[in-house]
Amino acid sequence: MREHRISSLLSLVRQGIALEVGFGTRSLEALVDLAETVEQSVYAVGSLVRTETGLACLLANPPLRVGAFRALRASVNAQVVAPERLRFRPGPGTAWRTAATLGPERPLLLEPGRATELDLGGVEPPPSGRARVRLELESVAIPPLVWVEFDDEVGPPRG
Repeated sequence: MREHRISSLLSLVRQGIALEVGFGTRSLEALVDLAETVEQSVYAVGSLVRTETGLACLLANPPLRVGAFRALRASVNAQVVAPERLRFRPGPGTAWRTAATLGPERPLLLEPGRATELDLGGVEPPPSGRARVRLELESVAIPPLVWVEFDDEVGPPRG
C-alpha cells in the first residue's frame, strides 16, 4: 500500500500543478475547498469507536447521488484491514457484508441520506486515542479511485 500511496500522492501533486497552471490559483483553492467539504460530509465526525474486534465508524452519506462501489479497502494508522474483516451495512437491522464480497455485480451502495455502518475488524486501536482512517473505494462507473481520509478521537464502545 505504501508504493500505491506514494504514486497517488505524486499523481495528485502533478494534477494540482496542471490545474494551477491552466486555471490559476483561485481555481485550485476552490477545488481543494470542495474536496474538503465533501470529505467532511461523508464521515460522521465523532463516530469512530472501539469495538470488541477493532474499530467502527459511520459514513453519513450526504444527499448527493447514489454511489456504487465494486471494491472497498481500509486502513487504520497505515494498518490494512483485511477484506474479510472489513464489514459494512446500511444501518441497524440490516445484514452485514464484507468487502471481500464486493464486485461489479454486487457493489456497495452508498445511498443519499442513509448512513452506512463500518466495522474495521482486526485492527489494534491506537494507544494515543486518535486514529487516521483511510477508505479507498473503486467506483463501478468511474475508473479513478475515490478515497477519504479522516483523523478522529477514538471513543468508547457504543452501548
